[in-house]
Amino acid sequence: CIKPTSRVKAMSAAAPQTEVQGAGGSSLPTKFLRLVAERAGSSFREAVQVETTPIEAVQPGQGEVLIQVHYAGINGGCETFRARREFAFASSNSPQGPGQGPPTVLMGAEGAGLVAAVGPGVTKLKVGQPVAMNGGHAFAEYCIAPERSCTALQGSPTPQAVAVTLSGLTAAGALQGTAQVKAGDTVVVTAAAGGTGHFAVQIALAAGAHVIAVCGGATKVQALQGLKHEPGQLRVVDRLKEDLGSVLEQHYPKGVDIVYEGVGGAVRDALVKHLAPGGRLLQVGYISEYPHATGYAPPAHLQQQNQQQEQEQQQQQAGLLPCEELFWKGLEETLPEGRRIIGRIWPRDPMTLMRIKQNLFKSFYEGKLEAWVDPHALQAYQGVPAIPDAIDAMLQGGHIGKVVVRVAP
Repeated sequence: CIKPTSRVKAMSAAAPQTEVQGAGGSSLPTKFLRLVAERAGSSFREAVQVETTPIEAVQPGQGEVLIQVHYAGINGGCETFRARREFAFASSNSPQGPGQGPPTVLMGAEGAGLVAAVGPGVTKLKVGQPVAMNGGHAFAEYCIAPERSCTALQGSPTPQAVAVTLSGLTAAGALQGTAQVKAGDTVVVTAAAGGTGHFAVQIALAAGAHVIAVCGGATKVQALQGLKHEPGQLRVVDRLKEDLGSVLEQHYPKGVDIVYEGVGGAVRDALVKHLAPGGRLLQVGYISEYPHATGYAPPAHLQQQNQQQEQEQQQQQAGLLPCEELFWKGLEETLPEGRRIIGRIWPRDPMTLMRIKQNLFKSFYEGKLEAWVDPHALQAYQGVPAIPDAIDAMLQGGHIGKVVVRVAP
């Protein structure tokens, strides 16, 4: 999730000259569509509206580029909090109080497209070049992004590149940079068939770790089992049929070394209980606790068992920081025997993260890393007005891989 830059950028009369061109050498349109939120709402859909914006209203400044967006990545939780103006997005509220008046907030984060204009000081990117970007407010037909947040792509912009640029980097940064996964580790990945989870599974497998991939449903199980791995290296847990805590207690009595955890709630609590001495839990999200997330409740036949376990865990783990506090404040909680719950999952050294990103895209283009994009979502949700539908669908949890919307026709 990218922290906000919640201003609408207007072109001033004194703006520096930029190199401008439309995709494929054509001129830029006079107007374009984007999603904005003028005030907070209880949900993404309630807060946002489609705005027709003059192209003159966006011009890249120092070190920035204008991108014609072809594909935008969907992060339902992050965008819901952006729309509600909570946590890292609270600064988007006006001095009069939360949700009252300006500023207008631009929506979206990661995407892929073509550079349409470059601002002064841009040295590596050129007009017409395909790029993926983070922090670009990509829920728009055109958006501004810092050059430093863009990655030059091979060939045309693709939805798979959108998945790699943030969801893949999150997994690689957390596992390689922060947790320093290595051969022989036992690693649990929750939401393992999701946008970032399927990357985490592959990165841990490639490091030589034994991976316990937790997902929901036979289709997701089959997809995960199809990832490249050695015999005995991958154990897939279908949470709709198996109780994760029971699996860990029976088959992994010594505990697990690393947890890549994005579900929160009872799942997080069960995994804390099964951390081995020196184990690290990376809190990359907590989607079961997000507003309007409906697809992450346990099935009915496991709910009673889970409720009993939750009560026991609450008694044993009283005092643990809430997921939201760990995640948004980037905190770390130390438990007995060197166990840690880590909220700041990104490497602290920017050069380390840059190297990880370069290696990640290299693995992707060499065919060593699969980037899953949910095919149904890509077909069903097209254009800026369809993005709220894609957000709702992602929060229901039925997707496999990254949910990506095709923005360009």
